[in-house]
Amino acid sequence: MKGIDVIYKQHILTLTRFWSDNRLCLFAKNPSQINIPKMEFVGGYPNEWCIFIDNLTEDEKAEIKDTNGRHISLQEIGI
Repeated sequence: MKGIDVIYKQHILTLTRFWSDNRLCLFAKNPSQINIPKMEFVGGYPNEWCIFIDNLTEDEKAEIKDTNGRHISLQEIGI
């Protein structure tokens, strides 16, 4: 899976595109993250959980930061 690590709700997730429909999403990196609000099961394997960016409010999108804690612009991401 291509993507970049980001911080959302104090968790490190992978910002990537979902394989079946190319939607931008935050993919869980470990099982403890499946309880993050708006996280949903998306795959055939037990570890395939993500939050689709288009399901987030503008305020929630603004919470996504790079691993240095800086805000990122989702429009500028080349994923």
